[in-house]
Formats: sequence, C-alpha cells, structure tokens
Amino acid sequence: MAATPLKHTTIWIPSRTVGERSLVNDPVLQLLPAARGGAPVALQRCSLEALPATRSAVVVFDARDVALMRVKLPQLSGARLARAIPNVLEDQLLQEPHACTFVLGPPLGTDEHMVAVIDRSWFEFVIGALERRGIRLIAAWPGQLALPFLPGTWSLACLNESLALRLSPSEGMGWFAGSEPADRTSAIAAALEAAGALMPKPTLLSACMDDDAWRASIDEAAHRAGLAVQMAPLAVDPDCPIDLLSGRQGNAGQRWLASVDWRTWRLPAGIAAAAVLVAVVGMNLHWAQLARERTELRARMEATFRQAFPKAQVVVDPLLQMQRQTADLRLRAGQNGPEDFLPLLTRFTQALGPRAADSLASLEYREGRLKARWRPGGLDAVNRETLRAACQRAGLRVQFEGDAQAVISVAG
Repeated sequence: MAATPLKHTTIWIPSRTVGERSLVNDPVLQLLPAARGGAPVALQRCSLEALPATRSAVVVFDARDVALMRVKLPQLSGARLARAIPNVLEDQLLQEPHACTFVLGPPLGTDEHMVAVIDRSWFEFVIGALERRGIRLIAAWPGQLALPFLPGTWSLACLNESLALRLSPSEGMGWFAGSEPADRTSAIAAALEAAGALMPKPTLLSACMDDDAWRASIDEAAHRAGLAVQMAPLAVDPDCPIDLLSGRQGNAGQRWLASVDWRTWRLPAGIAAAAVLVAVVGMNLHWAQLARERTELRARMEATFRQAFPKAQVVVDPLLQMQRQTADLRLRAGQNGPEDFLPLLTRFTQALGPRAADSLASLEYREGRLKARWRPGGLDAVNRETLRAACQRAGLRVQFEGDAQAVISVAG
C-alpha cells in the first residue's frame, strides 16, 4: 500500500553511527508530520527508501552529530570570517577542519559566538539523499536547538537511543543513551549533571520520547537531579537559531532557487506563458498582415505603372521609375517640374524674403537640390526656425549643414 503523501514534515535523522545503509533500508527515520486542525500528531518511523512522498521538510540532525562550540572570533565580516572559523577551532576538533561543515550561530556576548560543527560527508549524504527524492528542504537544525525553549525549563528529547537536551536559546548538548533501561537512566542523569555544571538548574524538565520504555528512566534521572518532570509530545521550535543549510558550499542564489516550491507557481507561470504566447502570436499575425498589405500595395503600384507606361519591360521600383518617367515626359513637353532649378529657386527666394536673400554668398543646384551658402555671420541673421517654417509653407525641406550652409529640396 502506497504511503500517504505529506505536505510538510519534520524528519529526525538518527546518529551517523547507524551508517548509511541502515538509514536507507531500516526504519530509523522519525517523521513528525505537520499538525492538522490543532490535533496532536504521532511520530512515524520509516526508512529512507520507504519515506512517503513529501513536498517540503525540516531536517533535524541528531544532537550527538552536531557540536556546539563557544568561540571568540576576530573582528571580521563576510567571507573572511567564514574562512577564519576553521582555523580558530582547529585545535578543538577531533577531525580535520576540511572534513567539517561550520555554521556561525548567534552572538553570545560582545566577542563570543556559538558555532555549530558537523561532519561534512554525513551532512551532505543526508541532504543529498532527501533532495534526490524531490523534497524541498526548508532548514536543517541541530537536535539540541530544535526543541522548544521556555524560560526556567530544560527540554529533553529521547529518540533513537540518543538524548537531545536544550538548556538555553543557543546552548544544548547530545548524549548516547543505549537501549537498556539502566543505561538510559545513567545517561539521562549524567547529561543533567553535566548541564548543571554549565548553568543553574531550573525547576522543570519538559521531556518527550519515541516510546514509553523511556518513561521510567526519565522519572528516575530527574528525581536524582531534583527536577520535576512534565511529559510533552515531540515538537520543534520554528525559531531555531542555527540553520545548518547556510553552511553548505555553493552559490547562495542556487540554494535559494532550490528552496523555492515552484509547484505553487505553476498556475501563475502557466498564465504568464499563455499571455506571452498570445502576444507573440498576435505580433506575428500583425507582421503577416503588414507584409500582405505591402505586397498588395506594390502589386497595385506596379499595375498602375505598367498601365501608364506599357513599354517598360523591367519593373524594380515602380514608384521611383514612375517619378523618373514623369520627369522625362515633362522635359520632353518643355515643362518645368517642382524640382527643376527655376521653380525651386522661386519658391526658396519667396520663403527667404528680400532682406535675408542679401546675406547669401552663393547658390548651387544639383540633382533637384539647392545648396545655399551664406556670408560669414549671414546665417545668424536669419532665424533658422523662421526659415524652416517659411520653407515648409512653400513645400520645401531645409537641412542645415554647419553654421553657413543649408540644402533645400522639395518636401516629399
């Protein structure tokens, strides 16, 4: 029977001492599905191979696999500080710094920080195995800081033969407990004693467990430590101060892309894609319509040209050829066209006016255009915009070249 798909869950990872093969094949994962309607949710056990389909998850690593270290760091920032952390902690590590993942936690004072350290190969194996199953990982937390924290209370989780104990917002510890009741009692008592050496003991111990066999050991150890016990269902603190995923190597933008649940964007993306498709199709149809109209217009112009000049054999540019043929007929009939010298000069002098005409130095006519040159300072005496407007009224176009020259032609 197929497992029921989960929208969101918290996955508690056992200690790396179980080994990669057991993680894949044995029911050592603890699942805490998201609560529905406020109802309590029971823990589920499964192997990585049998993990139900899950959209997103928070991963909680065994407290024994994550070392929390108080450290004084130099006054650096950004990448320089990240590079300095392994060197500062090197003497306190049981393995080479390059084999570890370091995550800077919150400041503990003016010059101290909490730093989380985890074996890189185990961390990457777990994260990679979950990502390959298509799970969007929201965060990865140390077990000792994932438990809820209440002032005046220590939180204890007894899972997978291990203990996770949260002492303060940024401090906690992990402990091996074993499977025998006597060993578990001794382990819990030792963990509480070690915690009491770090800070004053509270009056209450909030405890959760993955099976009822833990209960007697919890009560006995708490009695030895002088603590009252309050049993509670397993829960996590959504404000855990350290996210181990932030210590992964790689581009931050890539990690952000991997963290986004793109499935929630399917509908908006589909609508946007459809809108783009409609726009592209519309543009193509518009261009096709314009091309068709251009072809039809050219065909009509060519038909008109052939009708007016039936002796023409080759038609390349009907408009230009018609203008040339018309000009040729006009010359044969002894008529002047608007681009001929005299008509063009007449219209230009009328637009220029008698006073401004006196400032001209020369006029040159070539290929239907007049090139006018003014005496030094003469063009300044003529208001360019006034001249341009007068020429436009006369059906002429003016193009000024430099300070003393302009080209005049018939407006098209």
